[in-house]
Amino acid sequence: MSTVIYPTIPAHIQHTDNMTGLQLANYDFHVNENKAAHNCSSYIGNDLVVRRGQEFRVSLTFSAPVNDGDRLEFIASLNTSSGGTLAGSSLLEYTFSDSSGHGWTAQRSGNGSSTINVTLNTSTDAVIGRYMLNVRTNGGTRRVGEFMLIFNPWFPGDSTYLGDEAERQEYVLQEFGIICVGGSGNFEKFPWNYGQCQQNILYISFVLLDSTLSFKRNPQEDVRQRNDPTHICRVLSAIVNSKDDNGVVQGNWSEDYSGGTNPSSWNGSTLILQQWNDRRQPVKYGQCWVFAGVLCTVCRALGIPCRVITNYNSAHDTNGNLTIEEYYSSYGEPLDESDDSIWNFHCWNESWFNRSDLGSHYNGWQIIDSTPQEMSDGTFQLGPTSQRAVKDGEVDKKYDTGFVYSEVNADVVKVVVQPNGRKTVGETDKTKVGYLICTKTVGKDDYSDITSEYKYGEGSSEQNEVHNRALRLTGRSSGFVAFSAEGQPSTAPKRESEVSGVISVSGSPRVGDDIDAILTLKNLTSKSRNVTVNICAAAIKYNKAVRRKIFNQSVNVHLSPNEGNGRAMPACLSCIPSKRKKKFEKEIPIKIAYSQYENLLTTDNIINVTTVCQVEDWGDLFVEKNIVLKKPPLITKVLGPTVLGKPVTVEVQFTNPLSTPVKNCVVTAEGSGLIKSQVMKSFDVVEPDQTMKVTLDINPFVLGEKKLLVNFKCDKFIDVKSFLSMDVTNSS
Repeated sequence: MSTVIYPTIPAHIQHTDNMTGLQLANYDFHVNENKAAHNCSSYIGNDLVVRRGQEFRVSLTFSAPVNDGDRLEFIASLNTSSGGTLAGSSLLEYTFSDSSGHGWTAQRSGNGSSTINVTLNTSTDAVIGRYMLNVRTNGGTRRVGEFMLIFNPWFPGDSTYLGDEAERQEYVLQEFGIICVGGSGNFEKFPWNYGQCQQNILYISFVLLDSTLSFKRNPQEDVRQRNDPTHICRVLSAIVNSKDDNGVVQGNWSEDYSGGTNPSSWNGSTLILQQWNDRRQPVKYGQCWVFAGVLCTVCRALGIPCRVITNYNSAHDTNGNLTIEEYYSSYGEPLDESDDSIWNFHCWNESWFNRSDLGSHYNGWQIIDSTPQEMSDGTFQLGPTSQRAVKDGEVDKKYDTGFVYSEVNADVVKVVVQPNGRKTVGETDKTKVGYLICTKTVGKDDYSDITSEYKYGEGSSEQNEVHNRALRLTGRSSGFVAFSAEGQPSTAPKRESEVSGVISVSGSPRVGDDIDAILTLKNLTSKSRNVTVNICAAAIKYNKAVRRKIFNQSVNVHLSPNEGNGRAMPACLSCIPSKRKKKFEKEIPIKIAYSQYENLLTTDNIINVTTVCQVEDWGDLFVEKNIVLKKPPLITKVLGPTVLGKPVTVEVQFTNPLSTPVKNCVVTAEGSGLIKSQVMKSFDVVEPDQTMKVTLDINPFVLGEKKLLVNFKCDKFIDVKSFLSMDVTNSS
């Protein structure tokens, strides 16, 4: 066996005929049989999809009986979307009688007949891609047909091997997912249709590989590396965003989505990938969960186990000091003095494979992120980053470990800037960032907390050791350096808190509700304290790229001495009966009427409340709360049995909870194996307290449990989502 990379189709493997010799008349790839054996039955279409390192059967019919002495040679050449065959990833020239070993092999049976069976096997580290199989006889070279070769997580010799069958079903074959969004107190589970096995998605995934900057710069070198999931995942993290290479999705966090689709309106990846393939232009628009959903689809299509991760309170550390500096005015309004930020949540991906470049200690889950945040090696890409390296603070390991480490571990410092320029540095918060990291539960429509896979327990000796290692490797010290009004650097001394504060919210407010919040202040000293409280409420994006102020207000309060000098803050002060509350505690109501935020709310439904409490003779206390408003429910139910190839009706219900009508209502639905293209229905208005009922006709075309994803949007509620399980059977 030999392997050759060619810039064009070699002349000796092009279609040739010698009419006096053995001629190929027909072939059978046994598509259904081979796909079933390779766990590829879910891939829709007539193409043969097989996994590397595992044998598959082909039947060949010739113009005459094939005898023992007839020499057959097979050539597998890699096709690219640029047209023709760019490179023969594996040029195979061998006789059947001596084909053996651990590389590409072929074994034939049925000599003496014009139809023979050939058992082909690819090497365990073969380049993945679209292959044209050619056969050469003494009668010339003929093309047999094309097959698609992908990674094989079922085979122990493959670098993507995943030992648990339930995890393989979830992270390789499952076409439905849950992506966590929202925030503290309101975790929203976005349903997502990955659809990696749907028509043409695997083909589009190969086209994406041929569209990367890596391929355009050096096609031959790029093709050589397509046997390595490390290379595949790194270039995919770049091509899924549009920043450098006219990739799949164009990001937009502006709240102006004219000329495209609101990111939260997407139900899945398939329409996005198909639209990109049709136009070869970036699809408008996406945000982090869209990038993560699309990247997960492509990885799973190619056979790489993949999942979507959500990190709550995700840090964006632009200067690499592992500290997020947030500057606010004395009125609680954010100041543009730092590029650092904390996103309410951020989504990325993990893919499972071995790291031959780092060593077996770093095998397993690898972080990749296609949301364009920062450049890596001159390109908007991230990873693969070993999850193990992140947990151990080994920020010097490639790729981009320092950035990911800060996303889940950065310290947070609030700096209040007075009108005279004086800066007050608050206490360092070591627990806010990455307080919950989660992903969909294997086999269930729920989420699992995987925070412990990323870091040791907060405050533990292990975590302190890890953080010190990370600081040491980045060349940073452990202290935050602030600047005084005179502009001279000064390390802020640690001060004992004299007043504590917490903001609590009554109930779980929904969009349309008036919001009742309470700021509870507590004097922690034996001296009375006068406090000026400046409150600011604003509607924000989940990454704070958009901020719309609702109001500012100020109030003065007096806190009596705390004779007990108790410093332990109750978990929920608002739950304490008022007669038991002491004079050293004060509750300050914060009321936000729907009429105040109705026209300011972003698509993320987040209201940010910040308070700067100016404590006389002490300094400033900063207290903050993000209130994520719930959406009204969207109810879906199936009205009959779900039988393969037979129409079934699904009813969608939405009740308008507002005192005003909602207009421009649209319902969309999609689902792998249920709908080949998106279903849409629109109507003008839903009156107050009125229940809208819409029926959708579904015609299932794949057996098994499938998920229908439904989205409702109107002028007041942006993208209310629901999903429904449908078990498709052969009969009613």
